[in-house]
Amino acid sequence: MVPTLTTIIMMAMFSVAVPFIRSEYRLTPDATSWLLIAYTLPNMILMPLYGRLGDGLGKRRLLLGGVVLFAAGTVFLASVRTFPLILLARAVQGAGAASVNPLAMAMIIELIRPQRRGKALGTWNSSGPIAGLLGPLIAGAIIDALGWRSILVPALVIAVAAIVIIAVRLPESERRVPLRQLVRSFDWTGVALFDGAVAMLVFYTSSRPITGLDPFTDLRFLVAGVLLLVGFLWWSGRRANPFVDLSIFRGRNFTMASIAVSLRMVLRGGTGFVVPLLVVDLYDFSAAAIGAILMLDAGALLITMWIGGIVIDRRQSRSQIVVGLGVEAVAMLGFVLMPAGAPVAWVFVILAVNALGAGYCLAALHLYAMTGVSPQKSATAAGLYSMIRFSGSLLGPAIGGVVLAAGVERFGLSAAGYRTAFVFLLVVGVVGAASALGLTRRVPDEALDSVSQPA
Repeated sequence: MVPTLTTIIMMAMFSVAVPFIRSEYRLTPDATSWLLIAYTLPNMILMPLYGRLGDGLGKRRLLLGGVVLFAAGTVFLASVRTFPLILLARAVQGAGAASVNPLAMAMIIELIRPQRRGKALGTWNSSGPIAGLLGPLIAGAIIDALGWRSILVPALVIAVAAIVIIAVRLPESERRVPLRQLVRSFDWTGVALFDGAVAMLVFYTSSRPITGLDPFTDLRFLVAGVLLLVGFLWWSGRRANPFVDLSIFRGRNFTMASIAVSLRMVLRGGTGFVVPLLVVDLYDFSAAAIGAILMLDAGALLITMWIGGIVIDRRQSRSQIVVGLGVEAVAMLGFVLMPAGAPVAWVFVILAVNALGAGYCLAALHLYAMTGVSPQKSATAAGLYSMIRFSGSLLGPAIGGVVLAAGVERFGLSAAGYRTAFVFLLVVGVVGAASALGLTRRVPDEALDSVSQPA
């Protein structure tokens, strides 16, 4: 939980800072979204790599290295002043933070008895909203007085504490493969093809900050992404031990839970990007006020996240996921219907409802995805699942920023201008709830039996 707290508290504080960085560098909405994309893209594409290496080298060792890299990126971010270097520093942070989710999840699956994994995953997930409570509180208190870079000092202090705790308290998994042998046999070509394909497709969705062309118009990125993806699939089919083990997707629950959780994260990423901009543009919020509204979101998330872990242990039902995503869709409908001049309480209530739904379904999604995966592939599967999950965090701001830019261009900085972004998120929520119906009605008993017992 401690390294998870470290990375998420930075994300929560940075969300408060985004509107002020936008003003300092006079950014358009789609360029502003790159403050989040620059972090999320390496974070997402490196998760499978950390997971795969963790199965061979040891999860604790890689987790420690990742948090050290995250701390180095934080120091770098504090020292730079130009927008391109800010994006580079964010990328270094994201590359380090990529280690946290897959390795932490795999360690929980490895060490916790099957009957208690839902509660354990729910408790671990609670570090996110705890960070969401602390991050905006800290950021709101200091940005107004000291500027947005002031948030990097507490972030670095927490990162150093996490490094010490990982080194002293976490047990190390048994190393299964010697380092030299793993490096020589590892599918580095598959890594390059896969990560290149994802990066090119993301650049295609939001290309203006890179090439100056409008989003979804620079076909060079699209063609390159498709060719790299085809090359990756061809290469993986020829490898006995490919970087991404596509056989994991033969599991119906893993595949459908991955789709559902990525759509959930599109909603989280999209609202986390759009709402702070909305309250600044329409209600003239200060940093402290932005922190307050994000704390409300995190508090509501914490309530149902812990409850959701207990409920899935008892009920083992997909209905929990359908309900959670459905509540998020209803919240997006509330934003779509928000009239011009609506009181700010409207935003607070809808954001809280959205967070309640998001928290209720998360532990269930994790359990559906990871139950039934063999112990030998637990970190690999967790890395792949985490990457798919956090692809939503990337696509939410990326596509949301493009849609928001179109709405603002047509309707100005108004409720109508922001409504276009929320229509997009409403569609995502409805599709997410529908996709959860593809899961088995209950977590299969045979899958539960197939997971190894704890050491």
